[in-house]
Amino acid sequence: MPKCLHEVLGAQQSILALLGIGAFTLFGSTAIFVLMQWQTPLQHYAWWQYLCGGVLIIDITAGCAANFTRGTNQYYASNLRARWVFILIHLHLVAVALLFEQPLLPSLFFWLYVSVTACILNRLFDIPKQPSLALLVVCVGLLIVSSLDMLWWYKLVCALFLIKVCFAFAVNHYPIKNPT
Repeated sequence: MPKCLHEVLGAQQSILALLGIGAFTLFGSTAIFVLMQWQTPLQHYAWWQYLCGGVLIIDITAGCAANFTRGTNQYYASNLRARWVFILIHLHLVAVALLFEQPLLPSLFFWLYVSVTACILNRLFDIPKQPSLALLVVCVGLLIVSSLDMLWWYKLVCALFLIKVCFAFAVNHYPIKNPT
């Protein structure tokens, strides 16, 4: 894997994983964009809003799949600083809300929920019960998202962001087992 893609796909990635990431990104992003146009057919945004927001939505969707792969997991499992930077730079939900005129206060609230819980899960990175805690965080987050007064396409983006950051990324899915 080229070094410039290590933070996205890890140092090594299987062909099957790359195909899965590509398929999930294509179908997931397309579903969001179709739902977006269906729910807001009369709203027209500037080309730059579609471009910037589209890139962020594609990044959320792709990351939701890529962060589950062994290559990405191993890359971030070995780099504590990179894990913290990853969590701290993910302002995607707020940016998408601003770009596509979604309610800002619920977006900020949900982004804060995801960020704080991801930080907690990151501190528990090598704890055996971490995946169970992360699943609880995701279930609570999905209940929160479903109760927010937002358009369904944006709720889907929020749900994917939650899974990407709190479950796919913050959980060590492939811990190295110590031989005993």
